Amino acid sequence: MGNKPFEERLAFLKKIFGDSDSPTYPNVILVEHVKCTGKDHVLDKLQELQKKGAEGLMLRQPLSRYEPKRSSTLLKVKTFYDAEAKVVAHHKGSGKNAAVMGAIEVEMACGKHFRIGTGFSDAQRRKPPQIGSIVVYKFQELSKSGTPRFPVYVGDAIDKTEARDAEMRVIDSGDGDDDE
Repeated sequence: MGNKPFEERLAFLKKIFGDSDSPTYPNVILVEHVKCTGKDHVLDKLQELQKKGAEGLMLRQPLSRYEPKRSSTLLKVKTFYDAEAKVVAHHKGSGKNAAVMGAIEVEMACGKHFRIGTGFSDAQRRKPPQIGSIVVYKFQELSKSGTPRFPVYVGDAIDKTEARDAEMRVIDSGDGDDDE
C-alpha cells in the first residue's frame, strides 16, 4: 500500500475505519483532510485551527507516495512569535561549540530569564551579541512557566533599547465563554 498515492491510501483507511463523522472503531478516528484552494485558504485554516489550540497544519502534495523518512511532499505550516530580549550572560558551548558561545541568557521585558542556543552562525558564536544589547528571537509558544519554548536567535535589534515581549494569540476554549 505504501507505493500507492496518498489519496488511495486514505480511501483504503476510510473503508476500514470509516469517516471521522461515523467511525467503525471508536478508538480510531481519521483526521479530516481538505483540499487546499490557495494561500488564503491555508492561512484562514491555520488561524482557525490555532484558535482551537493546534500547533499548525500539514500540507501534502497530491498523489505523493509514502516515504519512510522526511519528505519534501509533506510540509508543516505553523506560525512563530517574535520578540526582543536583553542579553544578560554568555554560556560556553559543548561538543563542536566547546571553544565558543553555546547559548546566550536573556531577560524578557516581564523579567523572566531563559537561554537561546540555536540560530547562531559560527561567526556569531565566536563574537556573540554583547551583554546589555537587545536581540530579536522567535519561538513557537510559551511554556507553563511563561518562558518561550524553542527560542531561536534571529539577530541583533540595533534600533531597540528595551526588551519587548510578544503579543500572544488567544486560544478559544470552545465553551462559548470568551471572558476566560
